[in-house]
Amino acid sequence: MLTELEGSVLRLIRDYPNISRLDIAKKLGVSKPVVTNIVARLIKKGLVVESGTKKTKVGRPKITLQFVPDTWYCVGIELEEKYFELIVTDLAGRVIDSLEEKISGSVEPNHLVSFCKEKVERTLEENHLPKEKVLGVGMGIAGMVDPSSRVVRTAPAIGLTNYDLASEVSEKLDLNVIVVNRVKAAALAEHRLGAAQGFQNVLFVFIDSGLGCATLLDGKIYEGFYGKAGEFGWMITDLDRSEPELYEEESFGHLARRFSGHAISKRFANLGLNGEDILRSVTHNEELRDSLERGLKHIAAAVANAVLLFDPQLIILKGRIGQNYYEHISQILLSTLKELLPSQFHENLNLSRGRVERFDVALGAVFAIQQRFMRL
Repeated sequence: MLTELEGSVLRLIRDYPNISRLDIAKKLGVSKPVVTNIVARLIKKGLVVESGTKKTKVGRPKITLQFVPDTWYCVGIELEEKYFELIVTDLAGRVIDSLEEKISGSVEPNHLVSFCKEKVERTLEENHLPKEKVLGVGMGIAGMVDPSSRVVRTAPAIGLTNYDLASEVSEKLDLNVIVVNRVKAAALAEHRLGAAQGFQNVLFVFIDSGLGCATLLDGKIYEGFYGKAGEFGWMITDLDRSEPELYEEESFGHLARRFSGHAISKRFANLGLNGEDILRSVTHNEELRDSLERGLKHIAAAVANAVLLFDPQLIILKGRIGQNYYEHISQILLSTLKELLPSQFHENLNLSRGRVERFDVALGAVFAIQQRFMRL
């Protein structure tokens, strides 16, 4: 809907309230007449308004500009095994309405599409939002998504393989729809609203029921050529497999078997607790504590490899386990990284807990829609 340059101008107006046309021209290194023409188009679309004037030392006062976030709205969805979450936001990412619902883990693709259609249309109707006011629908899923076609290559948790979920939902809803990997979506939300704001190169480690990661390179989430970048749970940290795995399961990657919510729950099923409850019990169970610390050291080895490849400014722990147990996990990660790497590779290493907790995947899917259609 917007050109690259229009998106750059709108992004500056969004990020710098009351900026002037001349200030935009200087920041982008283009002429003021070019900016003036672009701003005129953005005003016509209703995305920008003139907000007032700003005094200058010489010459006439500058006319200031402001972003209009309620010109359009977006729908963000997180689709996980047995879980569905939907939000409606304005263009600033402010949540207008939300819906959370448990679903069957074995839903047929056509039923899944109908389910999404029903929930989106009902929520829009309840909020008196016509489809003409909706920029699009972003869907974050636990699976591998082709970065070009947005076809879901594999998503075992929801039973999809080589399935064009975006096109199917788009046809039913008559709206723009894109599908993104949920870990990359959560990372995008952290970059826009959370701990990664202002950073250009960040490694996100997502510890939840499974394991995942995302990499922010030069301010953009890196997806890889085929969409396989970030499949962290499959990283190999012990080639001779001398360390015992917490739990063996073919559909789970080598690293995810060593430490993940799913592996912890399966390995200690006799305790009758889920992964997070088990983690709360580590201080009272020496076997459990030793087993989990060994798994975390394998994660630290994988992170060390990523640090050597990407040289991030910051490492952010995400996911329910990564964020809820940040203090304990970060201590083990940092101490192990210092054991594995020479000082020149860890002296500038910074770890942070993710700040966006509620709706992070759905919000990231919203921002992915804005990137795709508005270059924001």
